[in-house]
Amino acid sequence: MARLTVTNNGPHPALLLEGELLEGGQQHRTCARDVVLGPGETRYIDTFCVEAGRWEAGQTTHRREARRAPLNVWSELANGIGGARGGNRQGRIWERVSRFDNARGASATSSLLQHMDWFKDDKEGRNRFDAADTPNPLEGQRGVVIGLGQQPLLLEVFGTCTLFLRHYRQLVEAALLDLELLSPHVLASGPMPGQRARDFAAHVQAMDFGTFDGGAAAVVVRDHGALRSRNVSCAAGAVTAAGIAVALPRRRPQLAHLTGWNTQHRLMEMA
Repeated sequence: MARLTVTNNGPHPALLLEGELLEGGQQHRTCARDVVLGPGETRYIDTFCVEAGRWEAGQTTHRREARRAPLNVWSELANGIGGARGGNRQGRIWERVSRFDNARGASATSSLLQHMDWFKDDKEGRNRFDAADTPNPLEGQRGVVIGLGQQPLLLEVFGTCTLFLRHYRQLVEAALLDLELLSPHVLASGPMPGQRARDFAAHVQAMDFGTFDGGAAAVVVRDHGALRSRNVSCAAGAVTAAGIAVALPRRRPQLAHLTGWNTQHRLMEMA
């Protein structure tokens, strides 16, 4: 894991998401966890490299292009910053990126971003999956459950429907690349039953993330001017969840973003 210095140049608070891609620099990187930045705020954030074969000395600037890592890669972040499995976590992320090299043909620098670009720009019909086929969000919708192979994999929920709409298409486009890693048998197994999605959402909803300012869970509360934030995480059985909560004066604290994972899903367990 490496650290990058990031700055919010805008007049409003900014939310960087776990799994969001920061493109350019000496290597493309992905955010290790959710981060809130106040207007004009600069801070270090934890990241992982998603391009093992490139190191360009002197290239120090990264860009935020509103893209998310595919779930196969992003799921490696699901065990928290320490990494519940221990060991070489960066190496495991590179291994997950290399699965696309094996499935789609090698990228010269084992670049996750290049695979995403190839997938988006495919003009020969190899790409069987199209983000245009995704259902439109419902009015007021703030979250979604994604299932692959009839089993729930991920629940992502935001504090407002505006935030959800801003990131919904990015999530779908990232998840489509994961389908190329699944076997024909899994792909042909049919859609996930709706009751499994509801049960999974209820499991995440029942998790206890502690109070905002007190208790063992409130390890670090950051100030961003009037806005404060703290990262949250919890595990219960096969489900882990992590995100970020925010608090404003004279308002009750609330979750700005939360992601729940089914750690027994095939996509997370693939070696």
